[in-house]
Amino acid sequence: MGNKNHSLSYTICSNTYALLPYNDGRRTWTRVIEDRSEFLVEESTYKTVTSSCSFYRGSMESATLYAQKAVRVKHKPPIIIGEYYGNPLIFFPTHSPKNKDAVWFNFDAVDLVESDDSGRGGSIVYLSNGETVHLDVSPIALRNQHSFAGSLRRYFKRAQEMHKHQMTYVAKRTYPPRTQYPLD
Repeated sequence: MGNKNHSLSYTICSNTYALLPYNDGRRTWTRVIEDRSEFLVEESTYKTVTSSCSFYRGSMESATLYAQKAVRVKHKPPIIIGEYYGNPLIFFPTHSPKNKDAVWFNFDAVDLVESDDSGRGGSIVYLSNGETVHLDVSPIALRNQHSFAGSLRRYFKRAQEMHKHQMTYVAKRTYPPRTQYPLD
């Protein structure tokens, strides 16, 4: 890891690419990979995700329910952490969200998922910043997770467009002029 700095907590943002569990021998922390940096956070990946949902005025529970409705995936659905300038901040887990081994990826930061043919098995995830993450997870499972995250984005964008269209319709409705009453 290039940067040995660490912090007590962290809020996910658009330049967060991945959250990985990091065990220091005594407890599990979070290794954060951003577009241009990498560091440790003294909390679990699950805590980082749930506190980030709260920061954006949501909850892990509501984000999970929304995703389950949108993409009809009950087990480890992708979630929208928050909205960043009108764009959903979508992350997907590699395992059940509460699992201490769960890695979380930013949908927009994943360039490619391929098989790890080096003899270790599992997958290699290529991130937009040139970093690679080796995981003991099936590449098919990771591609499915990434695909579900794409479906969640499309669902969100359609709902956003419908809402914008409805607001435009309401703004364009004409109302009868107000009746002026003479002052007595």
